[in-house]
Amino acid sequence: MVSQHNKNKTHTLILSDFHLGSRVSRSEKIAELLKSFEFKKLILLGDIFESLNFDRLKKSDWDLLSLINEISQKSKVIWIEGNHDKGLTNLFTLVTGSKVYKVYKWRYQKNKYLAIHGHQFDNFLVNNVFLSYLANVIYNLIQLVDFRNKRISRFIKRRSKGWLKLSKKVANRAILYAQIQRVDFIFCGHTHRTDEIKKGNIHYYNCGCWTDVPSSYITLDKEDIVIHKYF
Repeated sequence: MVSQHNKNKTHTLILSDFHLGSRVSRSEKIAELLKSFEFKKLILLGDIFESLNFDRLKKSDWDLLSLINEISQKSKVIWIEGNHDKGLTNLFTLVTGSKVYKVYKWRYQKNKYLAIHGHQFDNFLVNNVFLSYLANVIYNLIQLVDFRNKRISRFIKRRSKGWLKLSKKVANRAILYAQIQRVDFIFCGHTHRTDEIKKGNIHYYNCGCWTDVPSSYITLDKEDIVIHKYF
């Protein structure tokens, strides 16, 4: 248990791609991280759930969701819809009354920020819905027979994203989108790879995922933006 005096402090904490309900999600570690921080805003940047089949959630997943609910009583929590939890926007509004965003824009310290999951910039996913679904089914089956530390599943996930050169494509299209939206900073997830790129006046950040070890997250405090690793 982290005491109040020993907690890290930041204005905004950004995390993505928990994939709760999958066998490679690290819900206990996510909870551990959240308990170690004090922050005013928490941005959950999409694919928080592996799917909207909540029967797959483990006790540790439900415990994490309960913790996030507690956090929302004192800090602002922003939920953003990803491709795995598509439909979360309507579901959460109906069940909890909480708003879920597809795109979230805000101002802070005279700068304009935008958060979006990033699958919108993935043309392979958009143009090959059935193949993407089939790949996900096969990947889930591999997780069932994988080693306890899920090293094969994680290796496949990293290689498949790299093979499609996904990170670069998402980054380039996200930067163009940021220019159109006239924001200074854009944050994405989806690729499961951390990234930081500056092009002109646009700053692009990808906060990685919580299905790999180490996992990653971003802190935003004034104009100081840092990508962190968490083991």
